[in-house]
Amino acid sequence: MAEAKNDGKTTEHNPLLGLDIPRLEHEMEVYHQWMDERADDAYQIAESVRSLGYDYRDHVEIPRAADLAGRTEKLLVEHLQGYEVAEDIRVMLDEHDRETTSTMMAQSVARGFREQGYDLQTAIDVGLRVGLAILTEAVLVAPLEGISEVRLLNNVDGSQFVSVHFAGPIRAAGGTAQALAVLIADMIRRELNVGHYQPTDPEVERVKEEFGLYRGNLQYRPSPNEIDEIVRACPVMINGESTERIECAGYGRVRNIDEARIRGGVLLVIGEGMCLKAPKIQKHTERLNVPGWDFISKFASRGKEKQTEEGEVFKSRKVPPITKFMKDIIAGRPVFGGPLQAGGFRLRYGRARPSGLAAASTNPASMLALDDFMTTNNSDHPEIKKLIILWSEITVAISDQRATTMPLGFDGIEYKLPLTQWHLSYLLAVGGNPYLPPSTP
Repeated sequence: MAEAKNDGKTTEHNPLLGLDIPRLEHEMEVYHQWMDERADDAYQIAESVRSLGYDYRDHVEIPRAADLAGRTEKLLVEHLQGYEVAEDIRVMLDEHDRETTSTMMAQSVARGFREQGYDLQTAIDVGLRVGLAILTEAVLVAPLEGISEVRLLNNVDGSQFVSVHFAGPIRAAGGTAQALAVLIADMIRRELNVGHYQPTDPEVERVKEEFGLYRGNLQYRPSPNEIDEIVRACPVMINGESTERIECAGYGRVRNIDEARIRGGVLLVIGEGMCLKAPKIQKHTERLNVPGWDFISKFASRGKEKQTEEGEVFKSRKVPPITKFMKDIIAGRPVFGGPLQAGGFRLRYGRARPSGLAAASTNPASMLALDDFMTTNNSDHPEIKKLIILWSEITVAISDQRATTMPLGFDGIEYKLPLTQWHLSYLLAVGGNPYLPPSTP
């Protein structure tokens, strides 16, 4: 019972009632201590084996870290060159959220590198990587390989500006972190008194041509007018290394751009970052009072301007099928179903016991229908990665219609049923500000 009535008063049930809390906490502490000791033993064995010289490195490359601050410092150990940031990150995380901490630490590290005598380009590069590592919780490769380099280039009038060269692995950071990386670079250049980017017409047209020639999958492709506005208004140059074989013919040789081939990182950051995640970027720019980012408000309000004098326009709650992922699917990848077709999973919002915080779960009964073959794939929703079922409907022979529980056995009776329920966690559901369809009844 969730509630109990006593003398006309309603009291809430205490779920911890009757539990020996001190004993459980002691057992948990002993368990963690045991895990640490076993991990230390495993590292000692690995180090002794590596020291024999049979491997590429004579030491274990994966360092141990206890929290975000420790992971950040050890992930960027080669870039920091002995500069300690872990304790500062811990102090800031106690007072601010992760996004604010990333911007403040990026500025602090860049300023500290300059005070220690490093050149301006190195200071901006290291500060930006530290900020991106905090944003991605220091568990992705994006801070290392997503940013190939940072350069200080010259505008037509001779003033300096910051050019951030993004590479393909920046995709792993996600659209929000991609766009925030540009914002962090802008805040670092303001801290170090570097000028803003003043693009020429050929540089703007080059980005437009690259979007037109790019054949990869992008969640959002901005229009030429949107590209023009972002490139001209962004105070930092979004640059990158060439990733595709296709070359730009019209604007192949342009100043401040190394090669004529398409730069995939640039398209990812502008399309999936600056455009698609504009509402989130606007929240941070307004909260931090960052000047020069007023242009992002136009993209943040995209789709909200359809207002009439009487009020908002009627918006249907019917969920339209999205077939884009079927057109861009890679040959050979297992795909199991069309969008909104019968026979797929029933959508449920929730989290099962075995799943993690950002994981989805399904009933083991679906493995029976799929002959023990389960795999993850792209979703018809740009923010949600989940399993997709190809068959329009699955015919399962079971003893009754309880397909959402474990099948009990077969008796030759066939029912056309959905493939159990698909539980989507709260974190995945709201993390990207998506439009969430109602769960299946």
